[in-house]
Amino acid sequence: MKLGVSYFGSRMPDDVADDMKAIRDNRCNFVVHTFSEEDMEFYPGTMEKIVKASKKEGLEVWIDPWAVGQTWGGESYSNFIAKNVDAMQKNAEGGLLPAACLNNPKYRKFMTEWTDAAIKIGADNIFWDEPHFYLYPEAEGCKGWACRCDICCDLFKKRFSKDMPVVMDDNVRLFKEDCLVDFLKFLCDYAKTKKKDIVNSMCYLPFENTSTFTDWSKVAKIASLDIIGTDPYWRKGQTEQEIVKRVGGQAERIAKLAKEYNKEGQIWILNFNIAKGREKDIELAIETTHKAGIRNIAAWSYYGTYQMSNLSSDDPKAVWQTLGRMYKKLH
Repeated sequence: MKLGVSYFGSRMPDDVADDMKAIRDNRCNFVVHTFSEEDMEFYPGTMEKIVKASKKEGLEVWIDPWAVGQTWGGESYSNFIAKNVDAMQKNAEGGLLPAACLNNPKYRKFMTEWTDAAIKIGADNIFWDEPHFYLYPEAEGCKGWACRCDICCDLFKKRFSKDMPVVMDDNVRLFKEDCLVDFLKFLCDYAKTKKKDIVNSMCYLPFENTSTFTDWSKVAKIASLDIIGTDPYWRKGQTEQEIVKRVGGQAERIAKLAKEYNKEGQIWILNFNIAKGREKDIELAIETTHKAGIRNIAAWSYYGTYQMSNLSSDDPKAVWQTLGRMYKKLH
């Protein structure tokens, strides 16, 4: 079994070293460190110390491009888009959006630099976390979409021999999805050229819309990608039956894809915003995931995410203890 947890919120090496011991003692064998643009610019040496402290405890180290360019998951800001307006995504009407365009050469170059930095600080695994175009609230009926910048329009015209429409259609959906796949493949391939034994893993957002993936098999076919997963987090107030359905359905989907395309499957377990008294939902989710055949399980995030007030669980200690008990059962 591979059992892990994500970690962020402290850049004090000695304090982090103590937390890595706690993570090891909670039966984890890997840790996912976030590596934001701020970390890359101001804390590379500090992050190298943190990675070394993690490995000292026997933990495999995964590095996450946390909110880099606002095209990955994460609660952080992007300096790249502030300094590179010409690389920002555009909506269908031509307005600028606060996210980098995945097709823009300047952004792709920046992502290779981020990859170099991640490998330099000691990454064993690069965790490509929730790649996406700018996310509009489509579930609320919004019809906005991106990206329709000049680069995307040119690429679309070369492929379909017509101008990129303003109104979303099937060709635009296909184009966007294939651009996401190409972007991810580009990065996975690049990482392997820089470090032959680097492991590439990725996390699908657990839903389909025009800014993510609909056909998950397209990603699973990437030869340089080793691990595929998703994060079917449940909402406060959902019943146990709803949690089993949500987590179990996505775990089975990942297990099937992983088997078909010879990948390792992974599921992320909610460890933030857990209501007091509902810690047993974590047990239920892990049991459901394991039953589906998944043998790589990770939790977001360390100690019930107590360090981030907007995401902290009501009783972080109880969340952490619950995770440890379940991980101990799986060892």
